[in-house]
Amino acid sequence: MTEQTPQVVRSYLAQLDTSLAGVPRDVARDIRSGIAEELMGLDAVTASARIEELGDPAFIAAEARAAGGAQAAPAIVDTARPSLTSSRGFVITAALLIAIGGFIVPLVGWVVGIVLMWMSEAWRRWEKWVATLAVPSILGVSFLLSLIFGFTGSESADGSETLNPLVSTPLVSWHSMVLVLPLASVVIGIWLLWRVKGRTTA
Repeated sequence: MTEQTPQVVRSYLAQLDTSLAGVPRDVARDIRSGIAEELMGLDAVTASARIEELGDPAFIAAEARAAGGAQAAPAIVDTARPSLTSSRGFVITAALLIAIGGFIVPLVGWVVGIVLMWMSEAWRRWEKWVATLAVPSILGVSFLLSLIFGFTGSESADGSETLNPLVSTPLVSWHSMVLVLPLASVVIGIWLLWRVKGRTTA
């Protein structure tokens, strides 16, 4: 590692060193050298993207311990173990609130689920942005289409203006949005649970 190594890489490797405490020395060395080799020569932006893919050092260390049957020293467990926000119960609660929270408390339930999701370290940043923006994007597109087609008419034979028939289609009607938005929330909630599979702790 040199002075030209991006700070994000140095910080990540330092966290990895701390998290790997308690892992057999040979295993920890191989993991550390392998990750360092992957990040070597990358600029800050590319390295950050690769680090997002590699995941939390605590999870990497936990998997290494599980695979090798190693036990971390008691003093290390408190600092290296994933936080409560990455626990299975917390993650499931956040995903369920995003999926059906809007049915329980309209809008508020969904917002609480989004907040809990952002508090958790189990999801990657891009996954959080997808979950956050998906439903508002559907709402915005549907509203925009309703405006576009709502002001688009056609002239009949007698010269009167008739409303474009697309206005009444399910795609752009507010009635359909009442069904589409909750369905989209459920799909996003299920997708979040699928994405986080294997990353949570008990």
